[in-house]
Amino acid sequence: MQAKGVQPKVTIIIKALNEERRIAACLQAAVSEAQSVQGEVLLVDSLSTDRTVEIAQGFPIRIVQFLHVGDRNCGSAVQLGFQYTQAPYLYVLDADMILQPGFLATALSHLCADSGLAGVAGKLLDSRLLTVYDQRRAEKAVALTVPIEVGELGGGGLYRREAIDQVGYLGNRWLRAYEEAELGMRLRAAGWRLLRLPTPAVMHEGHFETSVAMLARLWRNGRATAAGVLVRGALGKPWFVRALRSQAHALAVPAMHISSALIGWLLLLDNGSWLAGYAAVWLGWFVLLCARKRSLGGGSWTLLLWHYSAITLLLGLFIPLRDPLLPIAARELVYENLDHAIQQRDSADEPTEDRSHTVGE
Repeated sequence: MQAKGVQPKVTIIIKALNEERRIAACLQAAVSEAQSVQGEVLLVDSLSTDRTVEIAQGFPIRIVQFLHVGDRNCGSAVQLGFQYTQAPYLYVLDADMILQPGFLATALSHLCADSGLAGVAGKLLDSRLLTVYDQRRAEKAVALTVPIEVGELGGGGLYRREAIDQVGYLGNRWLRAYEEAELGMRLRAAGWRLLRLPTPAVMHEGHFETSVAMLARLWRNGRATAAGVLVRGALGKPWFVRALRSQAHALAVPAMHISSALIGWLLLLDNGSWLAGYAAVWLGWFVLLCARKRSLGGGSWTLLLWHYSAITLLLGLFIPLRDPLLPIAARELVYENLDHAIQQRDSADEPTEDRSHTVGE
């Protein structure tokens, strides 16, 4: 924690909700990295009901909390952290991630050397690969061998506050997901660039669920509809085309249905059933997907995921838009006897039941 009156150079913003099992390891690494770059750690707690805050109070950090449960989600947690700091550089981190030693200094050196960079990220390494998404991310991490410019810093990264101030806000408080993608779109539309380094940045524990269970969870907590909110919010904005491209797989579904119906009707105009022609064309699409994925399961999963995405995109388009610049009601926790809290830190690290996979993690 910075001394009173000293402006930190970097603020590490950590999003947490019911992370008692993992918060100590996350904070220990974050505090160490912050100290190496004249920084601070700011924990954004989404009104946890477990011992997350109690454990966090054993570390030299700042803690802010939402006042209202209804305000918490991924985008608002990021924006709330932004409200509570004036540091010139901001690192966004999830509580199930552990910052790797030295990465913060490396990312900071790139931002200081290139005034056109708005943000820098590195490799996100997963320790558990149960979902298709985790597996794909792991494949991308292995393939990354040189620095590349990217459209977004998924998995967190270090941002230049000057760039964030120019585009208005760090996280759209109404986005339950895609907050990093939307930020990348706004930054690139304003002329800024984003860089991903082939350097390990964080270790991510991964999800304790299958791909199907993950889709069910995202449906229940409403995060699945964020794609529609993203596209609707981009309407009329310079990044609208980028928003549409990000949902190309979902937009492909209605296009495939319309083309299949048209082709089926043309092929069987004089004889046969239109429905049979329509089904035959869709069988062709399915065979192509299986060939591309090199497996029947891969093709089936892709087809399911595309339809899921199309439905949730449509539902999200009907969610009313609200101003992302509206301030978020919150409070900063002030706790005394910090030395005593630090002495209790080690006893707070015992494993407990994992209840972290909820909205706002």
